[in-house]
Amino acid sequence: MNQKSFRFIPWLIFFFISLISIPFLIWFDFVEIAKFVGIAVTISLVVVLRFWLFRLGKSGNAVRVALNTNDVFELNQLIPALSSLPTKEQLAFHHRIGLIMSKVKVKQVDSVGLLDTPPKSLAMIGSSLFLLKGLEAKEDLTFELSTNENLDVMSNQVSISIEGARKVLAEFSEDQILRSIAI
Repeated sequence: MNQKSFRFIPWLIFFFISLISIPFLIWFDFVEIAKFVGIAVTISLVVVLRFWLFRLGKSGNAVRVALNTNDVFELNQLIPALSSLPTKEQLAFHHRIGLIMSKVKVKQVDSVGLLDTPPKSLAMIGSSLFLLKGLEAKEDLTFELSTNENLDVMSNQVSISIEGARKVLAEFSEDQILRSIAI
């Protein structure tokens, strides 16, 4: 959403002129008109702020995927160092993973056979890799399942096998996790 769609400038000019006029109206003994202008400015400011906040809410903020207890348990199994972090940092990590999961698309290479891993778990693995590799700010993230055991990181894509991803995630330390959620 661009700034022009909110129409800040006309409203700011209106508020500025109205608020500047109140002392002059009082000075020229137009107290009733000054009261009316003050009340009108207050009411219009409340209405305009509500409108701006409504428009901002519709601008498409990413919806966070909520992780349930089973997901948190699976995440702790994937990343053993995560369970040794303080609770506050664990919650921050879970929150960030949920935000990234809403942007991740899981893609499977044809040579990879059928997987018994649920799609939510695949998105969680991919999101963890994106977060821990510092790629979370990108749009249109793609987690590609391949037969390659090594992690291939491109601008907005990560390619690795499930076994390779589990090994990579298990190797992350507490410091690496803390650095990734501090960014």
